[in-house]
Amino acid sequence: MRNLRNPFGISVFILLLSSLHFLCSQEVLIDSKPLWRRALGGEINAFAAQGPGGDVYIVADDRALHSLNPENGESNWIFRPGGRLKSMLMVAPDGTIYVQNDRMELFAVTLGGTGRWKLRMGAEAAALPAAAPDGRIVLPLKGGRIVCVSRHGIILWAVDESAEASAAPLIDADGQAWVALSDGRILVLDNEGREIAHSSPGGAVSVLAMDSSFRIWAGGFNGRVSVFSEPEYGESTLLQPVFELKPSSSRIAAVLSSDEGIIYVFTADGDAVFYDDTGNELNRVRIAISGGAPSLSSDGVIFAPASDGSIRIIYPDSPPGELRESSFLAEPLLTDEGVLIAGGGDWILYAWKARLPGGGWSQFRGSSRRSGTLPLIPPAIDRKTARRDPAFYYRERMAVSDDLSEKMRLLNELEAYRNSREMHRELPWVDLLLEDLVSAGTSRGVNTEDLSLKSHPSARARAYLLIAGNEDFRSRDLILDCLKNEEDPVAMAAGFRALGIIGSDWDGASLRMISRAYGRISPAGENLSLETARALADLVRYNGDITDPSGYSLIIKLLESPLSASAREELVAIIRNVAGL
Repeated sequence: MRNLRNPFGISVFILLLSSLHFLCSQEVLIDSKPLWRRALGGEINAFAAQGPGGDVYIVADDRALHSLNPENGESNWIFRPGGRLKSMLMVAPDGTIYVQNDRMELFAVTLGGTGRWKLRMGAEAAALPAAAPDGRIVLPLKGGRIVCVSRHGIILWAVDESAEASAAPLIDADGQAWVALSDGRILVLDNEGREIAHSSPGGAVSVLAMDSSFRIWAGGFNGRVSVFSEPEYGESTLLQPVFELKPSSSRIAAVLSSDEGIIYVFTADGDAVFYDDTGNELNRVRIAISGGAPSLSSDGVIFAPASDGSIRIIYPDSPPGELRESSFLAEPLLTDEGVLIAGGGDWILYAWKARLPGGGWSQFRGSSRRSGTLPLIPPAIDRKTARRDPAFYYRERMAVSDDLSEKMRLLNELEAYRNSREMHRELPWVDLLLEDLVSAGTSRGVNTEDLSLKSHPSARARAYLLIAGNEDFRSRDLILDCLKNEEDPVAMAAGFRALGIIGSDWDGASLRMISRAYGRISPAGENLSLETARALADLVRYNGDITDPSGYSLIIKLLESPLSASAREELVAIIRNVAGL
């Protein structure tokens, strides 16, 4: 108390309090000491990408794709498909990793590190591909061809244009592809490859990005930025910008956005300009970035690859910092765990403990997947609106009828289509009918005019397989929801096979569901046991590995099932095939 009674003591106390307040108000700076280092087999001048399961993937100049643990840098696997791999890495929302080589081949790689399929494209890629939220990918090729490939390696459509892509495309909230061409046009293509909108020829676009309102920001080589809203579906319309900006006279190098509606525009001459979502300039700082794009954390910290080979750190309320190593650092990736990863020219991959990534289009191409889209819930179809169509209302009555013959007539009609794409083209509300068919007796009682759905397992079995034929891997969620309460062995077997056909199981949810549901039926019976084994094989083939420990206990359950000699022989052959994968 003595010090507080004299002026000198009071001054010291106030100074200490002020210093403490100053320190508490400052942001915690990023530690420049790497969290880990990992030597790879060649120079690393490419960006990394992260899968939905958390693994980080990167291409090095050793003709290999590497998978690593982002927390400690430990190697999971190395995949060498042949040829020299290009710096065109992308992870689709279903967990598939896509890489390309110098032989004009596109590879789909499983999260377990095996090749699922490859396609010879006939031309080199003109830009990075983009992956739709349902798993399809859109790849622009040199010469002006734009190709859409399913996640099963089937070319769904191809469009030939007079100019090739000038920037990596993106996929918007409705699954439409935005492709910028070198003649200055921007095309908007639906999921059938049909043009639904285009812009007038102008300055060529260098980068496309999406904001939190799903508007498209197109930055040009001339330093101009045009902002577009998603066009209405229908006849091809002329895109008109909502507004335009001129932040610089040099190329727009990158555009990021936050969930709060702040847009970050980076120019090649070193400016970073911040805008609100109406185009009002908020701030401007100097960041001489290299050819790569920055990343943005959830609290507004920018990690930018600088032209001097370092990674510049721009804090909102503190002086800038930097991360520097002995060699040039490539474009950084901010992982979902808050680890910043960048490759070096010294063959070493570096990682620093940083910040959690921001929401929205907060990194190059959106998220840590580098897929050119954002993870989205499938667009809901309004049942009330669908009922305005007499064709839907008539079929809906069939789907909810307690007369099994009515359900079977509807299923016969749906199964007559050549594929799911044709069915959805002719019946855009068909998913509502399939939901009615599989939810009967399982997840919920969907009703119309208070008429409860009746349970018909044989109808559910056929409907499960129709759902699986959809290219949208997100339909898995509906099947998982229904299988929680599925008790019929025939319908359950079909539901398991549907999960296997869909394939995507990066989180192990399908394997866990199959293992639990299979354990509820005792004795399971030969058909259910064999179909379960086939579903297991499909999942392992698609994912390249058993994605959950429940898969191993499922194998034991299957081998312990009472089967005839012929069925056991077939079961063992399937299990051996799984083990071989």
